[in-house]
Amino acid sequence: MSISLLVVGHANTGKTSLIRTLLRRQDFGEVNDRAGTTRHVESVKIKIGQQSVMTLTDTPGFEDSIGLWQIRHSPRFQSFQGADWLQPFCDSQFAQDEFEQEAKILKQLTKADIILYVIDIRQAPLGKYLDELTLLASANKPIIPILNFSATASAHTDAWRKVLAERHLHAVIKYDTVAFYFEDEKRLYQSIQSLMPEDYDTIAQLIQSREEAAQLRKTMASRQLAELMLKAASTRLECSSYPLADNESRAFEDNVRSLENRFIRQLLRLYEFQEEDLIATPLAIQNDRWQQDIFAKETLKEWGIESGTSALTGAAIGAGIDVMSAGLTLGTATTIGALLGATWKTGRHYKDTLKSKLTNRYYLCLDHATLTLLCLRGLSAIHHLHQRGHATQQAYELNTQTQNDDLIAQLKPYWKQAQQHPEWATQDLPDTHPSVRDLQKYLDKAIEQNSH
Repeated sequence: MSISLLVVGHANTGKTSLIRTLLRRQDFGEVNDRAGTTRHVESVKIKIGQQSVMTLTDTPGFEDSIGLWQIRHSPRFQSFQGADWLQPFCDSQFAQDEFEQEAKILKQLTKADIILYVIDIRQAPLGKYLDELTLLASANKPIIPILNFSATASAHTDAWRKVLAERHLHAVIKYDTVAFYFEDEKRLYQSIQSLMPEDYDTIAQLIQSREEAAQLRKTMASRQLAELMLKAASTRLECSSYPLADNESRAFEDNVRSLENRFIRQLLRLYEFQEEDLIATPLAIQNDRWQQDIFAKETLKEWGIESGTSALTGAAIGAGIDVMSAGLTLGTATTIGALLGATWKTGRHYKDTLKSKLTNRYYLCLDHATLTLLCLRGLSAIHHLHQRGHATQQAYELNTQTQNDDLIAQLKPYWKQAQQHPEWATQDLPDTHPSVRDLQKYLDKAIEQNSH
C-alpha cells in the first residue's frame, strides 16, 4: 500500500516545489513567487516500476493560521479533544467562508500517514507558523519538518531548530528545491522509514533505485561529453586559400557550434529539463540565444584560457581555429616516397597533411584552447543540471569561469589522436572504442569530483 504524505505549510514556502523536485518533473502544479499559488488539493504517486511507493498530496498554504487558532479555541470547538474537532470544523460555515483554504488542508489530515511541514527558513519562526504546527499536531499524525531553501545560510536556522525541538520534532530535514542534493532527499526517505517500519524494505528499494538513476544520468552525461569532444576534435575543413574566405570560416564555426548545441539538447533531455533552462551565453549559435562568440579571444580569456599556449602548430584563424601542419620538410622525392611507400604504415596519418603541402590546400581544425573551452563548458553544464531542482525558475547561464588543468592535460592526447581521424566526425563510435572508453573514464572522475 502506498504511504500517504501530506505536504503542508504556510503560503509560498515551496510545497509544490518540493513535490516537483521529488518527482523530477516540471509539470506538476504551478510555481511562482506569488503568494497562494496553489488553490486546490492535488495528489501524485512516486513509483518503482509499476509499484506505487508513496502518494504526495499538495495542499494550499495556510493564510490565516492565527485566526484559525482562535476559532479552534472558541466556545464552539474548544470542548473537542485531539483530532475530534477537525470534522465538525470542516462541516461548519467557517470552512466555506474565510477559512476555505485552511479547510482543504484539515480535510486531508485524517487521510495522511505522515505530514511533511515545509518551512521557509529565510523567515523567522513567527507566531503564525507556531500556530500551524500546533493545529497540525492535533491530528495525532507524525510530522517531519523540512527546512526549505537550506542551500544558502540563514540567520533563522537555529531559531527554527529550537522551536521544533520544543515540540519534540527532532528529525528535521534540510532541503532545497532549487539547489538539489540527493543526500538531502535520501535523509527524508530514511526519516519516513523510521516512522513506517513495515515499509522499510520498500523505501530502501526506492532509495536504491534513485541512487542508481542518478549514477546512470552522470554516466550517460559523460558519454555524451566524450562524444562531443571527439567529434569536435576530429572536425576539420579543407580550404583552398589562407587567410580563409569568410564563408568558409563561418561554415566551420557553425559546424562546431551545432555540435555543442546538440550536446546541450541531449543533456537537457537526459535530466528532463527544457531548452530555456540553460543558456550558454558565451557561445553564439544559429538561434541567436547566445550573445558571445566562442571563437572570440575575449571569451577564451574569460575562462582563463590563453590560446597561444595550447594551439597546434600553424597559423591561427581567430582564437579557435588552427591550420593543421605536421612541420615536415618535403624537400626530396626520396622522403615523400618513403612516407607514401614502404613505411606508410607508420606515417599514414600524415596523408592529408602531406597532400595539403603538395597541393597548397589547407585543413582547418580546432586548437586546444577551444577544445578546452568546450570541455569545461560541458562539465559545468553537467554539474549544474545534476544539482538543479525541477522547481527552479531561473535559467542557468553557462558562463562560470572554471579550470581543470590536470584533466585537460590528460585529455590532450585524445584530442590529438582525434585530429588524425577526420572520419570520426561523422561516425558514432561505440562505447567499447578505446578512445571513447578512456576519455569517458577521465570525464567520469571529473564529474564525480564536482558532485561532492
